[in-house]
Amino acid sequence: MIKLRKPLKRLLRRILSKKNRSLLVICLSGVVLIGIALYSSAMSQRIDPAAYTTLLTTIAEGESHGNYNAYFGNSANTTLKLTEMSIAEVQAWQDKYVADGNASNAVGRYQIISPTLKGLIKELQLKPSQVFSERIQDKMAIALMERRGAVDFVNDKISAEQFAANLSQEWAALPAVLGDRPTESFYAGDGLNAARVSVDVVLQELAKFKQLTK
Repeated sequence: MIKLRKPLKRLLRRILSKKNRSLLVICLSGVVLIGIALYSSAMSQRIDPAAYTTLLTTIAEGESHGNYNAYFGNSANTTLKLTEMSIAEVQAWQDKYVADGNASNAVGRYQIISPTLKGLIKELQLKPSQVFSERIQDKMAIALMERRGAVDFVNDKISAEQFAANLSQEWAALPAVLGDRPTESFYAGDGLNAARVSVDVVLQELAKFKQLTK
């Protein structure tokens, strides 16, 4: 049995006295209401992964023609089965691909480069032994969209144009939308990248995405 010191006992008696009991109830009620509000706010930040489907397709079409086994320089690849390799094996392949003199090691449906893949592994708490499957690739792309402001866009904290501009910094095949060259890739001029999706298509897809989250 825990023994309480006299000052603590007096404090507890004072708090639980009839005079202070109503105040205690009010305080506890307030704590409960705040907890409910915080929980509701957190729930409102979640977006059903299914809502991303058409937007993922648009991004993938520009990046890899929708091929989960694509890699930089070979969007039509059918020989190298990235979707059957572990994440660790994909990372090793990326390192070797660049070491062999290639300009980029972007892989998969969303053309994820090695530094981005490394960050996603940590963020999503993935194991290197997990397969670089279609599902995992989609999950990674959704995480990247959320990094770029998907939740803020859905909650009207940023405009469609701003969200599109953010996405263009993640995926070079998308147009910059904002700035001096809105129809071009954010990375135009680097000799590697070009926009393959129009501004109108991107904005249309963002409108559909937002509608699907309601």
